[in-house]
Amino acid sequence: MWAVMFYIEDSEMVYDTGKTAFTANDPPLVFHNKEAAKERAATWNTGIVVPYIREMTDDERQRSKEREAANYVHRRI
Repeated sequence: MWAVMFYIEDSEMVYDTGKTAFTANDPPLVFHNKEAAKERAATWNTGIVVPYIREMTDDERQRSKEREAANYVHRRI
């Protein structure tokens, strides 16, 4: 997945949320192919395309903890 980031100040970048008025806490606009993200980045003077890794869901996080515990029991860390 891909997202677009752009500068709002000299050293501060934010994700493009697809909204006119947004906050840094709004979820980013995510693209499934890089070409679509490049087209969106072109709308910003400082827009760049970056890989986007979504946050883990609660279920994924719990399963990760369970796998870690199972691997530790069998000493396969």
